[in-house]
Amino acid sequence: MIEKRLCDIIEKWFLFEPVLFRAICTHEFVINNDIRCPMRCGKRIVEYNPCRIETLNQSHIEELLKVETIRILLKHPYERKPDFCSQETAAVCSNLVIADNYRTLNLPKPEQYNLKKGQCYEYYCKELRDRVKKSNYYFDLSELWEEDDCMVAVINDIIKSSKSWGSIPGQLSEVLKISTHSNFNWKNALYGFRASILSSQRHLTRLRSNRRTGFDNMGTVRKYITSLLIAVDVSGSISDEVIEDFYSTINRIFKYGFTVVDIIQFDCGVRTVQSLKSMLREVTVTGRGGTSFDEPIQYAHEHHYDGLIVMTDGMADEPKIPKNFKCKILWVCEDKDAYDLSHQWMMKYGKSCYLRN
Repeated sequence: MIEKRLCDIIEKWFLFEPVLFRAICTHEFVINNDIRCPMRCGKRIVEYNPCRIETLNQSHIEELLKVETIRILLKHPYERKPDFCSQETAAVCSNLVIADNYRTLNLPKPEQYNLKKGQCYEYYCKELRDRVKKSNYYFDLSELWEEDDCMVAVINDIIKSSKSWGSIPGQLSEVLKISTHSNFNWKNALYGFRASILSSQRHLTRLRSNRRTGFDNMGTVRKYITSLLIAVDVSGSISDEVIEDFYSTINRIFKYGFTVVDIIQFDCGVRTVQSLKSMLREVTVTGRGGTSFDEPIQYAHEHHYDGLIVMTDGMADEPKIPKNFKCKILWVCEDKDAYDLSHQWMMKYGKSCYLRN
């Protein structure tokens, strides 16, 4: 009976909800009579407990399925969970993001936790990390979540190729589109820097148990204090879309335990300086002149940074390196074409990579 009701919803989505239909078709439905939430997703399956949903009306079941499908589109079950985040907190904050961008769904809103609207998943996880109590419901809701780069790629392809969004609000569709802009792997990018630019602080927490002595003893989580500067090229040759890609990539660094990131915008000079403590939803750009790589390099040198990441199209002369310059540099080109044109000279001064093909 429940199977038939779920099939009816999916058949309706085939006609009227093309994005939801394509997303849910990437997952297999599985019955689980032991879960303490009605429905959950992860590991490429959607599990449901018939006992918890058989008495619900059809519209309520459809809303449950819609929430899980949006969660899949947001990739919360398949991307790296913030280091400081418990399973319960991850589930609660995932719901907050869904509710904030799809206001008619019957889910708690950020305001109910005295949080600002319009923030990202990582922001809510950070703000609620010590406020979410243990909960069987929310623990089960996120129990299947694990990193899956292949599924992330599949979901991104669905989002990028979507022309009609059905009932998905414009605000949510924009969030989904932005989430596809960059597949940049910060873990790999920071690997060469880690010894010199990152120092870590551990603090005690009951969100993560001590593996040796069990749940009765406090575990630790790691926070990173960085001597890293990120320089964003905002010269006239950089399109608005590329700048969005750059900042989308920067936003993802907060998933790796960073508490603050220093960023400058530059063209032929340094235009803005800011220290980010959470992800940016809107970017203000100043500059749009020519490009000089001397500017971010000199700034990093004068302010004693140990690492510099330059996001650029590479369209400028080679930089002049100051004497006694010890800062490691990673050049991040906007795409493979820019990388092919510039990586040989970039390699003289550090490592290089690119964001997209």
